[in-house]
Amino acid sequence: MAEKEYMIYTDGACSGNPGPGGWGAVILDGDSVQEISGSADETTNQRMELQAAVEALRFVPSGSKVKLHSDSAYLVNCFNQGWIKRWLRNGWRNSKGNQVENQDLWTQLIELTETKEVEWIKVKGHSTDQLNKRCDQLAREAIDANGNSRVDDNSEDAEAEYRSNLAKNQGRQMRRLGLLTGGGDCPGLNAVIRAVVKGAAYNYDIESIGFNNGFKGLVENDAALLDDYAVSGILNRGGTILGTSNRDNPFDFRPGGFNYRETGVDRSADAVENLKKWDIEGLVVIGGDGSLLLAHRFSELGVPIIGIPKTIDNDLPATDITFGYDSAVTTATEAIDKIHTTAESHHRVMVVEVMGRYAGWIALQAGMAGGGDIILIPELPFEYSYIVEKIMERRQKGKKFSIIVVAEGAYPAGEEPIYQQKGDVKRLGGVGPLISREIEKLTEMESRATILGHLQRGGSPTSYDRVLATRFGVKAVELFKDGCFNEMVCLRGSRIKSVPLEEAVQGTKRVDPSSEQVRTALAVGTSFGCPL
Repeated sequence: MAEKEYMIYTDGACSGNPGPGGWGAVILDGDSVQEISGSADETTNQRMELQAAVEALRFVPSGSKVKLHSDSAYLVNCFNQGWIKRWLRNGWRNSKGNQVENQDLWTQLIELTETKEVEWIKVKGHSTDQLNKRCDQLAREAIDANGNSRVDDNSEDAEAEYRSNLAKNQGRQMRRLGLLTGGGDCPGLNAVIRAVVKGAAYNYDIESIGFNNGFKGLVENDAALLDDYAVSGILNRGGTILGTSNRDNPFDFRPGGFNYRETGVDRSADAVENLKKWDIEGLVVIGGDGSLLLAHRFSELGVPIIGIPKTIDNDLPATDITFGYDSAVTTATEAIDKIHTTAESHHRVMVVEVMGRYAGWIALQAGMAGGGDIILIPELPFEYSYIVEKIMERRQKGKKFSIIVVAEGAYPAGEEPIYQQKGDVKRLGGVGPLISREIEKLTEMESRATILGHLQRGGSPTSYDRVLATRFGVKAVELFKDGCFNEMVCLRGSRIKSVPLEEAVQGTKRVDPSSEQVRTALAVGTSFGCPL
């Protein structure tokens, strides 16, 4: 006997979070259409989404095949991306180590899906999907009624709507994605924009909508269609044709930009509404940890997100390399090469301060490539006595100059990182000049400091970054096409893969003091300004 097949649409709604909530479901069984709904006095939107799925699956006999449609990307991905299995292994704790909420409903869903073959499908939402819209209506009516209602509807109109939407959804292809670049700029952003736009259009006939100036454009609906002509000739260009911003948080939005003295307003609902206005089915966010954290918050609101890791600092833990890093290291290495000649000519100690925030990847890599005699990184707080010892050791060998490469986040042992204050804003920077002054006092050798700063962010991307950015962009489009949302593309070894977005935004990847790279630098006589 053939397995019976069901199609289910579910949705939840909540007035406040927590607050009064309702859930609704439409169950399609051949020619039969059944609608169910219910409510709760004090609940959350996520709990109502789960309740709808639980109640609908209870109507389905064991051994049946079910296609369950939900506009909750979180719910769908918990099953499709294997998050629930990970929770069970970790004692119902998520990747942040926090206890998973609504365990009772998750447990019921697990039990219900063990006896049925359930395919979880993310639907677009209320704006275009009539069956999902009906579920939302049922959920909101349940809130208003402040009680449960169960209504069977086998009318000809309901049946016709089911058949019509079933025909439209079969073989349906996604047609439009959104795209933005957030946070600081870096070489390779244009390369990844180009890859997304071309990869989407050439392979899947998908349109790309670019939002200008990061999340600011998403809030203010500043966007335009990106076609092949718009991305022509940008592969080798630095910066981003979309513009970017690291001052605009949609959840705490301040008109006119970032100001710690002012309290912003939550404009996330405007951002979500603008995605609907453009008929966008998924948002590709290209950014570092801050932008991806914002992207993750939008995913929790139900926005389908695909992240692409970008930062010159290479400090995102879920990918081996971020694009922009190789270009920044190349720029820093070229600067160290040039400083070498003036240091040797004048018998000076030259201090080169590079970026990297609280991770020492740029300093380590550029310091090794540029022949730095001393490399100072945040992971290994330094002591001036060890720096002086290395300089004097070189001098005794007839080497009358020394090169010190220092990360902006490096600091003396027992002290704190050095910040520059501008109004209410604090930024890392200034450790290079500090070290230079101390070296002159302690060695009586002339010393100069150079802060490379934003030079490392600018210019044309290296060939490595152009290729990596292109691979990331193409992978993001593939995830979009397959409906795999709330993921971040990443490089693992030599392969491009993806990881859950909630994992990608956890923690900072820092240099391991016992790593092979550090040991290699030590083996050729490099000092890290501390005992190792």
